[in-house]
Amino acid sequence: MFEYPNSLAEKMWLLPLENWAFQPLDFSTLFPSFKEIEIEIGFSTAFFLSAYSNKHPEKALLGIEKNIKYFKKGFHILERRLEHENVKIACFDAIAFLRELTPFNSLDAIHIYFPDPWPKRRHRPKRIVNAENIMMMRNRLKPGGKIYIATDHPDYGEWMKIQLKEVDQHFIVHPYNYSKREVTTRWEEKQKKAGWNIHYFLLEKP
Repeated sequence: MFEYPNSLAEKMWLLPLENWAFQPLDFSTLFPSFKEIEIEIGFSTAFFLSAYSNKHPEKALLGIEKNIKYFKKGFHILERRLEHENVKIACFDAIAFLRELTPFNSLDAIHIYFPDPWPKRRHRPKRIVNAENIMMMRNRLKPGGKIYIATDHPDYGEWMKIQLKEVDQHFIVHPYNYSKREVTTRWEEKQKKAGWNIHYFLLEKP
């Protein structure tokens, strides 16, 4: 298990796995001073997570990253860049975290930026963005809560369009593109400069 440096012991959080299975999280205890709670799925190197949380000290951000290599790298980026104590992170599978541990109607936003595309056909069931998962996420959002999604992978982008079309009657679908991005990721900027087409999606729970 990755252990936090003492310098961030009070700013970061990693709930011991043996404590996770018994009851849903209580965000009022986890983030006692915050009314707005947002989650980033797959924070990777944490450049978005750090920049967004610094821009919004009034919001609580929970970053979830399954890959231990990226989790460690992201942790050290946060250690250098965080300006406030409004971020906590967990090394865990994000879908299981949302499904099993996140209460209904508890989140103001979910951010999913450039998830693993799993391009091989036999691996597509592993894709995070599918109709079933999006409906599960919807249940975790408060009314007015939003799901932000971006991908630069052409096939995954088309897949997302098909999957989201199956559930769009349950959401308000907003126009969303690069010009509307308040904070971008480092990968996003790199791909944009390289000329890649990026698919953006923004769904709101009525």
